[in-house]
Formats: sequence, structure tokens, C-alpha cells
Amino acid sequence: MARVDLAVAVDFEWDDDFALERAALAPLGVQLVPAAELQESSAADVVALLTAGTRVDADELERYPRLRVISEFGTGYDGIDVEAAARRGIAVTNVGGYCTEEVADHTLALALSLVRRIEPLAAQAREGRWESVDTGSVARSADSTWGVVGFGRIGRAVARRAAAFGFTVCAFDPYLDGSQIRAPGVEPLELDDLLCRADVVSIHAARTGSDDHMLDRRRIALLKPTAYLVNVARGAFADEAALADALDAGALAGAALDVLADEPPAQQHRLLRHPRTLVTPHSAWYSDAAAIELRTRGIGNVVDVLSGRRPRDLVL
Repeated sequence: MARVDLAVAVDFEWDDDFALERAALAPLGVQLVPAAELQESSAADVVALLTAGTRVDADELERYPRLRVISEFGTGYDGIDVEAAARRGIAVTNVGGYCTEEVADHTLALALSLVRRIEPLAAQAREGRWESVDTGSVARSADSTWGVVGFGRIGRAVARRAAAFGFTVCAFDPYLDGSQIRAPGVEPLELDDLLCRADVVSIHAARTGSDDHMLDRRRIALLKPTAYLVNVARGAFADEAALADALDAGALAGAALDVLADEPPAQQHRLLRHPRTLVTPHSAWYSDAAAIELRTRGIGNVVDVLSGRRPRDLVL
């Protein structure tokens, strides 16, 4: 029986059963097989892995002797052992920047929902409470400071939006010179100083693994009791137990999270239904246009490698 090359979707699915990806691979004679349907005996024929946050380590790579490319359908590729891939001559690609505007918009939406107390006020309206409205404490944006952690594409897009709403913006990024942060009118600060000063802190850093729990219990305690934390980057950046404790104690006004350390979270997760949190299901990246760009570029990188071309989004 003739050998058949396979591209494997590792950990995600589309409602259209990968119609776009299958169409792109068809001219190459390459089939797409979801990981759940892949037999161990078929692993020897796999030439590409399509991943979306899956951990792909050196042991996993041993299963695929003909593997030529790992295409991460997303921006972050911290789950892929790029050094192990390099030793085997395997290309690693991602789709950086496809959802910059979407994540920045989502960040502002989450933060402003907390700052303006949209959810509790909407609940009061549904209850017919129009005369004795409990507004709570609501700060004016022009009197507030927004701290951006990670000043890459998304961090800069958030800074532009926050400034347009009147916030004074500061940022921390250990990989940038202060002048690079100052250029768009943003004040560079060390992380501890930013946490002490900001009224809203949003996280947009790229995960390296060494910065897990970057916001540990000590740093979460630096935040003002009136401050809000927004995390749309990686759940691992914040110590979730410490964050929940701070919210329980009223040491932090609220938190908005699009990411958690374990996804999907257990239903009893302390932050999922906390009265001071707003949680969305890792959806900040989404728009119709972003989804098409993600899929087109993700599979395009695979087609390029299998066709002997340098892929647009080569990481390694």
C-alpha cells in the first residue's frame, strides 16, 4: 500500500471540519487527519503538525520521523520545544500579529466594564432600580493611570486606546530600552513601580516560562485596593490563588481575565464566578477577519514548507 503524507490537527477544531485547510493541502496530495483519529502506525507518515497551544516536546517529536514543520495556529509558541525541533531540522511557525487589534479592543472592553461597573449597573436596571442607583466608586479616566505590562504589538495598541480615553499610560518591558517606550508618549517604569502607581494594569507579555507567576503574591499586594487587573496574555503570569485571596480581602477592586492557568477551568475555580471578576473564555483574539487570517496564514506556512519555500511566519 502506498504511503500517504498526513498533516495532523493536534488540539483544535473548526465548525467546517477544516475545509479551508483541506483545500490548501489538496494540491500537494496531503491529507489532514485530526490527532484523535491518528493511529500510532500512521505517525511515521506525518509531515506537519498543526497546533493551537499544545505542548510539543522532544518526546512527542520522536513519534514523527518525517516531520518537517510545526505550525502554531496562534501567536504564542511557548508550548513547542523549538530547540528540539531545530536539532531535527523541523521548521516552527506561528501567526504573530493576526489579532492585535482584537485583543487590544477586548482589553479595553474588559477594563472599562470593570471601571464603569457595567455588569452590576445593568443588573440594577433589570431589577427596575432607577431611582436609588448604587454606582459605587467610579474614577474618571482622565484622573487615572493605565499600566501596560509587555510593550509589544498588543501592548502598544492598548496604550494608544487607553490614552485616547484620557488615561495616563506607563509601561514595563524588560526587553525594550526606555527610549522605545517613551517614543509614543508612554512612561517607562520598573514592574513594581508600575504596580504601585497604576489604576488599571493589563498584561500583554510573551511567555518565556521563566516569568510564570510574574505577578506573585508579593507583587499583587503592591496593587492599590482600588486598582483593576486585566490579563489577556497567559494565565501563568498571575498567581491565581494570591489573586483570589486579594479579591476576597478587598485588597483589589477587580480583575478581568481572558486566560487562566488551566483551560478550560474546573467549574469550582475560585476566579470563575467571583463577584469581583469578569472572565471570558480565551476569546480576546476573535473576530471573523482574525479567524480567517489565522487559518489562512497557519496552513499557508505548512504549504510553504512542504513546497520547499521559506514560510512567511518562520520562528525557527
